[in-house]
Formats: sequence, C-alpha cells, structure tokens
Amino acid sequence: MTQSPPAPSLDFSITADQVAELTKAIIAEELAVNNEIAALKPEDQTYENVIPKLVRLENTLSGQIQLVGSLSQISPDAAVREASVTAEKEYEEFSIEQTMRHDLYKVIQGIVDKTDLKTLPAEEARMLSKTEISYRRNGLHLPEEKRNEFKELRKRLSEVCIEYMKNWSRENSTVKFTKEELEGMDDDFLGGLATEEEDGVKKYVLTMKYPDVRPVLKLCKNENTRKVHMTAFDSRNRENIVLLEEAIRLRRQCAKILGYKSHADFVLEMKMAKTVEAVRSFVDDLAKKLHNPGLQDVEDLLAIKKEEKAERGEPFDGVLNAWDTSYYQRILLEKQYSLDQEEIKKYFSLELTIQKMLEIYERVLGLKFVKVPADKAVVWHPDVQLFECWDAVEDKSFSGYMYLDLFPRDSKYPHAACFPLQPSYVAEDGTRVAPIAAMVANFTKPTADKPSLLKHDEVVTLFHELGHVMHHLCSRTKFARFHGTSVEGDFVEAPSQMLENWCFDSKSLKFLSSHFETGEPISDEIIDRIIKTKNVNAALMNLRQLFFGIFDMEIHTSEEDTVDTTKTYNDLREKISLVKAPEGSCGQASFGHLMGGYDAGYYGYMWSKVFSSDMFFTKFEADTLSSETGYSYRKCILEKGSSKDGMDLLIDFLGREPSSDAFMREDIGVQ
Repeated sequence: MTQSPPAPSLDFSITADQVAELTKAIIAEELAVNNEIAALKPEDQTYENVIPKLVRLENTLSGQIQLVGSLSQISPDAAVREASVTAEKEYEEFSIEQTMRHDLYKVIQGIVDKTDLKTLPAEEARMLSKTEISYRRNGLHLPEEKRNEFKELRKRLSEVCIEYMKNWSRENSTVKFTKEELEGMDDDFLGGLATEEEDGVKKYVLTMKYPDVRPVLKLCKNENTRKVHMTAFDSRNRENIVLLEEAIRLRRQCAKILGYKSHADFVLEMKMAKTVEAVRSFVDDLAKKLHNPGLQDVEDLLAIKKEEKAERGEPFDGVLNAWDTSYYQRILLEKQYSLDQEEIKKYFSLELTIQKMLEIYERVLGLKFVKVPADKAVVWHPDVQLFECWDAVEDKSFSGYMYLDLFPRDSKYPHAACFPLQPSYVAEDGTRVAPIAAMVANFTKPTADKPSLLKHDEVVTLFHELGHVMHHLCSRTKFARFHGTSVEGDFVEAPSQMLENWCFDSKSLKFLSSHFETGEPISDEIIDRIIKTKNVNAALMNLRQLFFGIFDMEIHTSEEDTVDTTKTYNDLREKISLVKAPEGSCGQASFGHLMGGYDAGYYGYMWSKVFSSDMFFTKFEADTLSSETGYSYRKCILEKGSSKDGMDLLIDFLGREPSSDAFMREDIGVQ
C-alpha cells in the first residue's frame, strides 16, 4: 500500500483578515499558558508542571509564527503582505513583553536551581539550560527600572528592523537605457524587459533585481551604462540609513544595560567564535594574507581593461571601478580560460538542473523527492512548486515538504534564501510533525521559447540554498527549538557551503548538465575549465566577503553615539575590498543581513568555510556521490540540528577536532 503524506501543517492561502486572526489566536494562547505558569503556587512550580507546557507551546506555535511573518516577503497579495508586516510587529512586541516577564523568570530560575541537569535526558537538559540563558540575556536579572528601559529599547529595535526589511523587499526603483546604451546585451535579455517611449526614443526599463543587474554588470560593453546601473543599485533604499544607524545605537544601549562591552560581545557569546577578539583575529589575519594577492587580482583585471579600452578607442582611467569587476572578470575567464558563461548556461536549464540536483541529494543523503501536481499543491503563487520528501534508507517515512519560489516579482524578497517555515518536533502522542521549508530566489524567468537558464554561479546558489533546505528536512530533534538550521550562526552556513563543492566536481557537473536544445551533457573540456576557474580572482572575492564582515563588526563594536555608516562602509570597502564604492552610494542601506538576523554575525560566512572545507576535503573528496559518507553526514550533522553544539557535531563527523588546513589551501590558496 502506498503511503500518503500528511497535509502541510501551514496554510499559505490565508487572507489578510485570517493573518490578523491567526496572530491574535497565537498571542492569546501563549499569554494564557504563561499566565497559568506564573500563577502557580511555589509548591507546584515543578519541572513536570512547567517545562512540558512551555515546550508544547513553542512546538505547536513556532510554524504559525513563521507563517504570519514570512508572508510579507513572499505573498503576491499587497493586503496579505501588509497584514503580515503588522502581524510581525504585533507578535514581536508581545514576545518582547513575555520574554521580559519577571514572574515567569522567577519560576524558571527556581526550577533550574532545584533540578540536577544530569538527571534529565540530553535534549531536555539543553532546553532548560538554554531557557535560563535566554532569560538572563533578556535582562531579567536586572532591577525593575533597568528591565523596563531594556524592554522599550528592544521594542523600538524590533520596529526599526521590520521597517528596514519591508523597505528592502519592496524597493522598486528603475533606470532606463536605449538599445545602444545596452550594447552587448542579447535579444533574449532585452525581450524580457519592459519598454517606455521618451521623446520618441524607445527605452528599456531595468530594475534593481538580480536578473536585471547582474547581466548588465557582466555583459554590457557601455561603461557608463554599467556605472549608472551599479550606482543606482548601490544607492537604493537610502531611507534605510537612518533606520540602520538607529538600530546600531539601540543595540549598543541594550548591550550596555546587560553589562556587555558591545552588541558584538553580546551576540558572540552564543556563537562558536565566542569573543570579538577571536573574530577580529580571524578576519584581520585573512585580510592581511589576501591583501597582496588581491592587489595582483586588481592588476590582472586592469591589464584586461587597458587592452579592451584600446580596442574600443576609449580612454583608460587606470582604475578598477565597482562597475568594472564583474565585466572584466568575465573577459578574463573568456580569454584566459575560454569560459563563456552565456554558453555554459545552455547546459543548465532550471527545471532539469533542480531535478538532477534532487537526484544527487537523494543518492547522497538517502532521500526521495516527489513533485506534487500543480492542481493539488496549495501555494502562495502559481510559480511556486511543491515537493514531498521521503526517507529512502531507514523506515521510508515522510520527511517533510519543500516549496520552491524561484522567479522575481514585485515586492518579493529580493535575494536567495531558505525560509524554514515549519520546524519538526515530536508531538505529545509520539508522532513527528513534518517540517516545511521554502527556497526563495530570483532566477531569470523562462520565456515562450526558452527555459530559465542558469549561469554556473547561479547553479552554486541553487545548490547552496537547497543545502539549507536539506538541513531542515533531515533534522530529527525532539523540540522545535533545536530543529534544523537553528545551529550557531557561525556554523549554520557550513553544511550548505560544503555542498557547493559538488558544483566543481566533474562527476556531478556531468550528471547535472543537459543542453536545453540537444540534451547533450557538458563536455569534459568545459568542466575542466570550470574547475580550473574556481579560485580565479578568489583573493578579490574573499576580500569582498571579509569587507562585509569587518564592516558589520566595526559598527557593532563602535563606542560612537552616532555611527556614520555611509562613511564607514565606503572607507572600509575601498581599504579591504580594494575597490572603491560608486560616488554618493550607500550600500549599507540595502545590506539586509544586518537587520535580518546576521548582525555581528556576517563574519560567519568565512568562519564556517573553515568547517565546510574540512568536511568536504576530509570526507567527500574521494567520492562525492558516496551514499555511505552522505548518510554519515546526514546522521552526524543534519539530523542533530542544534540539539548539540556545532563543535561536537563536527568532531562526531570528522572523528577529530576541525582544522583550517583545507580552507587555507583550497579556498584561500595559502599553504
């Protein structure tokens, strides 16, 4: 008999009114349980009377909370998006009130004081310990006056972050160019653009979304067009500058009240890095090691620019501008490695690449994916696809649901990310509630006569974000709190970064590729070129990532009352990344990570690469499609979520303490 999956536990077809009703119901249920616990007599304040109730509440409500907050980023309905923003603000304000309740804190602290954690099962002990720590980090040990001040600061901080993210996702500015100004852009690209007539001249309208910006910066031969588009892109959301600077001030004030030197010190206490000093040492050391190789990368690109300018009969300014890097990197790859991204993308049609990618995940992780027919899938937009995920090697049970929302549209989340919508947990009757995750991205839409085609870096993005989805689908924790990607912020990227290596593996690339017209796989010769170019300009690209991390750390350790984020951002950009920001731009105003949970944490992208490289080159390099190694990875890393510390998970999988040797050798190019 064929098993049927449970219906998805979240309803994405809800209306704006239902979003508001659901939010009120969540708040009412949480308040009732909290009031009940706070009202217990001292003799009734036992582990058995308190912790299971809090766990049940967190388990059953966490998915619904994610739903009402996520719709602001993905719903095509303006009323639903607005209701979602309002709901997120309402719930955040309520949540801050509840996490600041001294009466609840006293009950929990009393239970901690009289409970021997060693007598509890590991996940229960971790839950109690983490609950106590979160109360302390919410300032509940402080005098009432300080608690109230802290609460008001946190409420305002929440409002500011939500407003910033709303502005970012709804950004809709455009630039217009004539066909001549878009020299080098093919008819496929131009055919996908809106057009307007100005003074009898046809102009193409380009947005600040990736499918418009990235091709122009890579392919457009007209330097002024690249400059105008890049400057507009890096100057968008100017209204967010004041919000970011207020958030920095509020975060610093909160940290000081709690007794931390800075917001970064507060954040890092719960990360693998632990201290600002450890992070600074890591990023500064890398920046120093990469500085000279980065200067060489700049010289290499400038030599190509000089040659190209001479060929075009245009003046050479001797500067590698922000709008030059992608353009001349492309020419470098084409000239020195005969690597033509426009040719390569013909082998990676989105639909087929996803299908093949899922087959790789099936083989390596022991899973099975089944696409739900469009007429049976309840989704938030017709473009969205739904897949069932099943275990294929253990009990063949249902593992969860995966939604793919891959094309741009107005007011949608503008980046690529995994949305962990419903965490899995074990319900009171012993059954497992299945997880739900969505991959949200902005790839080029298919046209009437051509599928959506992915450049190689987009294949890498797809593999990376699907890696987060796999983390979510494979996790098997008892409590929702510890599910999937809830690991330390400087470890969370490691599982996905590790999976990016498949995009530079000849066996995997051969399997993934199929020419959209002929069905032929990509040739060994092109695969060899792709692999050889993995670390071309790596110093410059890594310095760019380090710049983001150093800027983030700089603003969140600053003692200044008001941080001039535009000056700090642009100065550090030139100093660290070696490329000057466009004149008058404000890239920090659209740096969503800073307000979406990565504050004082962006360094984690580089930090976690140490672990991802170690895992891949130690365990997978010999056989990238090994189901045995993949199953071990699933059990040791993905399945555990954050029910254990990241370092313990790594030691379990590697059989030793992690090492930075592979990272320095393979990613940085330093022996």
